[in-house]
Amino acid sequence: MKILRAAGKVILALLLLLLLLAAGILLFLNFCPSVGKTPDKAEREVLEGKSKQYRDGQFRNAGEVSTMSGEQRYPASDRRRPKNLLPAESPAFLTDPQPEDWSFTWIGHSSFLLQMGKKNILVDPVFSSRSSPVSFIGPRRFSELPLTAEELPDLDVVFLSHDHYDHLDYQTIRAIKDRAGLFLAPLGVDAILLGWGVDAEKIRTLDWWESVELDGLICTLTPSQHFTGRNPLKGNSTLWGGLYLDNGLHRIYYTGDGGYNPVFGEIRERLGAPELMIAECGQYDPAWAGIHMFPEETAQAGLDAGTEWLIPVHWGSFCICNHAWDDSIRRVTAAAESSGLPLASPRIGQTLTAFDLASCTDPWWEACK
Repeated sequence: MKILRAAGKVILALLLLLLLLAAGILLFLNFCPSVGKTPDKAEREVLEGKSKQYRDGQFRNAGEVSTMSGEQRYPASDRRRPKNLLPAESPAFLTDPQPEDWSFTWIGHSSFLLQMGKKNILVDPVFSSRSSPVSFIGPRRFSELPLTAEELPDLDVVFLSHDHYDHLDYQTIRAIKDRAGLFLAPLGVDAILLGWGVDAEKIRTLDWWESVELDGLICTLTPSQHFTGRNPLKGNSTLWGGLYLDNGLHRIYYTGDGGYNPVFGEIRERLGAPELMIAECGQYDPAWAGIHMFPEETAQAGLDAGTEWLIPVHWGSFCICNHAWDDSIRRVTAAAESSGLPLASPRIGQTLTAFDLASCTDPWWEACK
């Protein structure tokens, strides 16, 4: 009998501990600033009538897409991270760009700065050391940062493709919010930005294929095949997508995250073949093949879009899957070469212009251990 009473007390203590843990997690997810807010009931009602992608309280892909395919995952590589931090160059931003000029500077992963004429466009900026709502756990950066958020030039546009932690970072947004003219994002992301202190007047959210014009620069939110959710209990509360930029002289397309699908050919038909396509290439796995492209699919997406040049991103900074850290760049380079697709592979921090693309083919990652 004593043993039963003792066992009962242990079980009760464990249940109380689990309840406290669950309550702590719920409090964290709902009140931690870095997790961010999601659209409230009134905002969800507006979204219901605003976007055909929003149904039954969630955003949906154009077709039936499963986040998890049910396929077996890749075995974990022993080279998921390099042994040493990947080096970064010092950016060489254009200081007096002319209307016909453009430049691309890779900050790492999917973060980069575009200069198109006089416009500075920062995309998916993450300057934190981890892709996480907290500083002590989560995927840790394995590359040097080429600059700090404070060292960025003044920003005309900050584009956020979706709300995942490796694309939308609390500390970074707080650091740049007063130096950005416009925050451009898919529907629903405004709830997060407003909660982080970004002025409402600076935020513009778009549905797929919607555009905004800024002094002759047309910014269009393009569809992608993905999902969202910073709070696992409130998935797909915000939309996701890519960005197509056209200033009348140059057309540049960023895919955002997403699985391979017919949208790349549709973008070519509706908006025109881009001069430069910056495409997701990394963090793929058979288990989520519908929401992240394999490297060979990235190359095919470039062919579908009819791009003149392809730059792969979404690699080289954070390990979010099981493949080797350089598997994506090796495979996409081989696929592009075999298909005749011109591909540029800049170093982290390197600034490229149209004149640099043809010479930016050095396999620099081969020297990294």
